Amino acid sequence: MCNNKKLISLLIFIMLVNFNVANVTASGIESLQLIQILKDDVNDVDGLGNPRSVKVLSDNSKVFVSSGDDNAFAVFNLDKDFKLTFSQVFENSSTNINGLEGASGVTYFDRGNQVVVTGFYDGALSRFSQNNSSYRFSQFISDGLSYDRVFDSDVPVGELDNLGLLGAWDIVKTSNEKQLFVASYMSNAISILDIMADKKVTFNRVIKDARPLDNNLGKPIAVALSPLNNELYVLGFDGHQLTIFDRDDKGDLLVKQVLKNGVAGVEKFINPQKIVVSPNGEFLYVACAGSDSLVVFHKLDTGQYTFLQAIDHLDVGGSGLEGASSLAISSDGSKVYAARDSGVGLYLFSAGVDGRLSYNNKLLSVHDNELKRISSLTLTEDNQHLLVATGKGNSLFIFKIKTI
Repeated sequence: MCNNKKLISLLIFIMLVNFNVANVTASGIESLQLIQILKDDVNDVDGLGNPRSVKVLSDNSKVFVSSGDDNAFAVFNLDKDFKLTFSQVFENSSTNINGLEGASGVTYFDRGNQVVVTGFYDGALSRFSQNNSSYRFSQFISDGLSYDRVFDSDVPVGELDNLGLLGAWDIVKTSNEKQLFVASYMSNAISILDIMADKKVTFNRVIKDARPLDNNLGKPIAVALSPLNNELYVLGFDGHQLTIFDRDDKGDLLVKQVLKNGVAGVEKFINPQKIVVSPNGEFLYVACAGSDSLVVFHKLDTGQYTFLQAIDHLDVGGSGLEGASSLAISSDGSKVYAARDSGVGLYLFSAGVDGRLSYNNKLLSVHDNELKRISSLTLTEDNQHLLVATGKGNSLFIFKIKTI
């Protein structure tokens, strides 16, 4: 979890190499081939100061990055060899740019013509629109409360928090691109926003509790949707909880279940920070920073979820999952990648048909560049490439995934 107002910045050099790390899976031997390393403030690359979230367009033409330290949103172009070229950066310090202080979550819609970025410290959502192949700042949504008022004051914000965007950290869109959900730590809320026909984003409502099952959401830090978009999953970082909502065709939400550490057999579920969902919607994988663990939940025939498995440092050779905070899952659900924001290494797991994880291998560095303090993992939709962002390393590693 990000606690400091400023986070950091640094370098890029491009390499085509044949470094491979083998990962033996049920489908054969998988290798990660390094294509490129981008580093902040080197060779005119900008916007990689503590990259927090990375998204790749489904056609592999662009990459979008939020920067927590540069307070920025950066755009990169992709060529046919999946090599990135820096294109644009928007920073809070620029004239008429708002909402990017502590930039955190990123999503896009309208085939990438619209990109939305959350600002943790600004308590905001900012939209950028593409026009003539370049992007421009087009919308800003916020209650306008200052950092001092939200983070440093002992006086509760109370009714000044109308939008539920204070400490906005994670964002997800529905598959029909009609709604956005934002997990906001300081608001202790989920903010729901609608995407209109003219592509503007409008505030819909805020959810601040899980009643009648629980009085609050446990300070949300991550949010995800089921493959059919009929369930919404909310991770409560401080409350060590997962709140599950049923979602109907109209977008209405109904609390379905609250899973908490130490209750109903749930173990090692402390400070959950990232959640991914299996493609069939049967399994939930959660990285838990406080218990240095990966926790797996299984969906029963009743529709309820039950604790299935917890993997910690003892299961990966004695160390490696301390502060577990990043996850990515392959499109077929057979592979899970995990990393942490407070150590070194990318960890690779196989997921069985029963949802259980088996540790395969780890990658600690490539050509003297440590994979250190990883802040996010992103798999392309075609499952051909993996992008690894290192928060304190101000870097973006791009790998090609090969099955031998």
